Amino acid sequence: MNKITVELNKKTLSEVYNQVGMLNDMGFPNFQKGEPINNLMREIKRSIKKQKKQEDFGWKDFWEFWPLSIVVPIMLLSIILGPLF
Repeated sequence: MNKITVELNKKTLSEVYNQVGMLNDMGFPNFQKGEPINNLMREIKRSIKKQKKQEDFGWKDFWEFWPLSIVVPIMLLSIILGPLF
C-alpha cells in the first residue's frame, strides 16, 4: 500500500504546519529538512496544492460542453431552414 487518504481539519493542519516551521526556524534538529516530520508536512502541502490545481481546471468542463453549444443550434437551424433551400 503506497497511499493513504486522510481527512483533516484545515485549522489543525495549518497549526501543525506553522509549529513545524517555527521549530525549524529555531533550529530544533527533529524538524529540519530531511527529517520525517518535516517531510510529512511538505508532502501534505504538496498534495493539497495538487488537489487545488485539479479543482481549478474549469476548461475541462468546457471541453465536455462545447459540442452541445455548437451542434444543437446548428441542427435546430438546419431543421428550420432546411426546407427553404
